[in-house]
Amino acid sequence: MRIELKEAGVPAKAEILEMAKGHRQVVLAGEEPLKRAGIIDLIKKLDNEEILIETDGQELAFMAEKLKKAGLTGVIIRVNTMRHTRYKKSHNGQDLNNVIEGINKSVEQRMKVRLNVSLEKGFSDDEILDFVQLTFQHDYEIVFLPTMPYEEIKEKMRLRPVEGDFGQVEMFKYAVARGKIGFLKEA
Repeated sequence: MRIELKEAGVPAKAEILEMAKGHRQVVLAGEEPLKRAGIIDLIKKLDNEEILIETDGQELAFMAEKLKKAGLTGVIIRVNTMRHTRYKKSHNGQDLNNVIEGINKSVEQRMKVRLNVSLEKGFSDDEILDFVQLTFQHDYEIVFLPTMPYEEIKEKMRLRPVEGDFGQVEMFKYAVARGKIGFLKEA
């Protein structure tokens, strides 16, 4: 169950708790969840097997330990590049180091880490294999979003399908990789 958070505390905490009932997995997404007042308390009250937050990762390093103690099981971090200058240009001067530190803190807390990657032709499409390389070093899920044709991304890889239910994601893996590569299924 994906719950889209909006500005001004919408939906309210009681509504979120009601929406989350009966679902194995809950993803808190939308308006930056880590900036929402009372997010730690909300996570404590959720009674789901898997609780994830989709974030830009800027605040994650400061909150990872508290989030884990509250019951968060994983993070989904939105990125379009892992190159510092490109990131700064495309994120209003924000620092990629904050995101990397957040990823590292999440790993330290033994949380599942997934990167939702939105590659852009002519901007970050030359980083496909850089993202893939992360799966050899870490047990991350790297999920490419449909921001450019998947065939252009897949032609640079030799992947084998991974069995299991990954919801809206087709999951693949290299034979010796620790992590997985996914492609969001187009609607």
